[in-house]
Amino acid sequence: MVFEQQLRGDFSRFRHAELALTLQGAPLAAQLVAQHASERGVTTRPIPGRSLDHGSMVPLFFVHEAGYRGRVLLLSLPYPDALAQVQGHAERVTQEALLGEALSAAAAESGERWAVLASGDMSHRLTRSAPAGFDPRAHEFDAAFVAAIRKGDLRMAVAPDLELSELAAEDVVQSTEVAAAAVQYRAQGTRVFSYEAPFGVGYMEALLFSDRAAKPQHDAPPVELVTVAHDAIAHALRGEPYTPPSLPPPWHEPRAVFVTLRSPEGELRGCIGRTEPALAHLAEEVADCAVSAATRDYRMPSVRSSELPRLRIEVSVLHPPTPIASASELDPARYGVVVEHGKRRGVLLPDIEGIDTIAKQLRIALDKAGIDPALPYRLRRFRVDKVSRVDGEPEA
Repeated sequence: MVFEQQLRGDFSRFRHAELALTLQGAPLAAQLVAQHASERGVTTRPIPGRSLDHGSMVPLFFVHEAGYRGRVLLLSLPYPDALAQVQGHAERVTQEALLGEALSAAAAESGERWAVLASGDMSHRLTRSAPAGFDPRAHEFDAAFVAAIRKGDLRMAVAPDLELSELAAEDVVQSTEVAAAAVQYRAQGTRVFSYEAPFGVGYMEALLFSDRAAKPQHDAPPVELVTVAHDAIAHALRGEPYTPPSLPPPWHEPRAVFVTLRSPEGELRGCIGRTEPALAHLAEEVADCAVSAATRDYRMPSVRSSELPRLRIEVSVLHPPTPIASASELDPARYGVVVEHGKRRGVLLPDIEGIDTIAKQLRIALDKAGIDPALPYRLRRFRVDKVSRVDGEPEA
């Protein structure tokens, strides 16, 4: 397990040193996992995070390319193998299952939302030119594994026929069992995206579990909020009064929001909001902040009527900010930040392009507030739910 603040690696072994990554580590999360693993009889050891091998770099490279800029907790797999039964347990309980339980417990204690990325190859012996040789039955392992995932039977997937597993020379079961145990072998939202076998090696991409599938539809802000923001701005630019429509529960209650306006090219045209609601209903809050963003953001000229049809409008509905003990609990991809010193306060939303480190997020928030970084200041973090529209089309 990597306990370091930064993870680094490249593909120099494959003659592509220019493909390199530097990622934020998660030392606090690592400590939590180690604690919960120890309580379950699983020993963890630190591993270096300064020169990641290709087994780590390949999956991390793709999630980085997809835009993820949050912290990364890197775990190596238990030794010696997936089927080693843990001493003291009468039933079959593997190190992998206990490590997955430790992940789940640590995530719950942290109060954060964690994603588990399990990576490993399936059969290495599918063709006569395969790197580990050929076995005519190797394809049976891949077929059974994919079928189990498709059915949502995670326990079957991680308890394969031992002979078949051995002759396939696979290394996918261990990592899958860690992930499956972390979600209590639930298969909610399970989906196999693809399976292929180039070079005689099997690869499957699949989603094992998503708790979003269990959430009611109203957990996502309704696209009507964007319409409210647009119509409020249109009426204000014409000098006409505007009364927002009523929204269904739970979106009729007061909520804090930010409204961000951008040109089609991505240029900021206004951003105004509050960390605490000031009006009685969410729709009223959105309308008020939208008009302020369009006409009262002192950093830039007011929005013109001719811009409105192609304006990008983004509404961020805030969860209540919670105090944190230190900046290490921030994540610019996941959390917004509130910095306070006396009457000075700075707010920065999460997931802003170009703000991919805690240091940069803090520096900008402190600058906005006019707070000297050398002074003591309080920190709060918050999450947001966003809904936006580009060129008249709503998108959640």
